[in-house]
Amino acid sequence: MKKHNQPDYPTGKLDDGREIAVKKLSQSSNQGKKEFMNEAKLLARVQHRNIVNLLGYCALGVEKLLVYEYVANESLDKFLFNSDKRGQLDWKQRYDIIIGIARGLLYLHQDSHSCIIHRDIKASNILLDGKWVPKIADFGMARLFPEDQTHVNTRVAGTNGQRNSAFSHQDVEAENLLDWAYKLHRKDRGLEIIDPKLASSAVTEQVKTCIHIGLLCAQGDPRLRPHMRRVVVLLSKKPSNLEEPDRPGVPGSRYRRSRRPGGTSSTAGVAGTSGGSDSGTSHSRSNTDTATASTSASIETPR
Repeated sequence: MKKHNQPDYPTGKLDDGREIAVKKLSQSSNQGKKEFMNEAKLLARVQHRNIVNLLGYCALGVEKLLVYEYVANESLDKFLFNSDKRGQLDWKQRYDIIIGIARGLLYLHQDSHSCIIHRDIKASNILLDGKWVPKIADFGMARLFPEDQTHVNTRVAGTNGQRNSAFSHQDVEAENLLDWAYKLHRKDRGLEIIDPKLASSAVTEQVKTCIHIGLLCAQGDPRLRPHMRRVVVLLSKKPSNLEEPDRPGVPGSRYRRSRRPGGTSSTAGVAGTSGGSDSGTSHSRSNTDTATASTSASIETPR
């Protein structure tokens, strides 16, 4: 085995030549053990272009390893939040990444054998292969959605380091960011939201569509959020008659009730390129990921 850029994920090759990355479970974490088994069982059920491929796992004594396909370009956050690398992803690449993540979520929520709610969608859990194809990873917090239930409360979600007193501060920051984006959208100044490095490559209508859909996905009332199948369709063609979002709420907080009649929608996670969380409303097997559940708790209601 050789070390890759992330020391926790050594890489190597199988006898058939396939490159692999290995995730090793911390021996001192009881919670980590539960998450490991959860991830192994869930990933064994799924296979999709936009889901990281689990090749195998080992659970022998204290040694617990997950063996993944090797993904050359690491995680999305390494590019979005690194000033030296941000310029490597132009608008077309980012838009393709957004669509790929949406398709991966649609598969998890509606097209896989069981409805799977990821619960920790964020940039660091989106891996990019050598052709910049996004792959949703890290299913340690994921849950199967019970088919006989129409609402799942997942108030404790997100990675371990985020479950602390910083929640209240993060919620305020998330709400301020959503309000800022919402106000610019209402004034038709949405282009001011995007990374200045994208100015030369951005397609105006696509940018506005992403912002519009992202705000709909961040509605406080889960009934007003679009379900993932609709999100994928909207991203794949120029939308028409897209309803205007209300002022967005923060996942995990008590949503602001809308005066609009109850919708037939669920949540989606394509508000930008940084990721989201799972939630929505439906009596069918569907659920999606909203934009800030990785930094705050979420209420998930499948649609």
